[in-house]
Amino acid sequence: MPIIQRPYVPPEDQVPQEDSYVNPGDTQAADPQGGEPITFYCDSMHIFSSLYSAVLFFGEQMEEREPILRARIKVSPQMLKAIALLTTKHVKEYEEAVGPIMLPDQVYTAWELEPEAGK
Repeated sequence: MPIIQRPYVPPEDQVPQEDSYVNPGDTQAADPQGGEPITFYCDSMHIFSSLYSAVLFFGEQMEEREPILRARIKVSPQMLKAIALLTTKHVKEYEEAVGPIMLPDQVYTAWELEPEAGK
């Protein structure tokens, strides 16, 4: 039986605190003049939004440990919607070219979403 990890959701929908993660590197030391972009793998995500902004937390699940926070990205609500539209477009194009992407029911349950019709 495959192991399915649920998406990270902070308890009681609290904003994840930086000290609750293992931070593998100091991203503040990155070159502000436009050096190499940071590339990382992500299999854990949480979004916290308020009236004026949203924060996207991207992490990596670790066996028997808290997820490692890989990136924290602050955006406006308008940018959050643009990200949603653009990612939806890319997923649709991928599925048209390759085939449907199936998600386990646990993903929908963990994020309190309705499963997509026909999937």
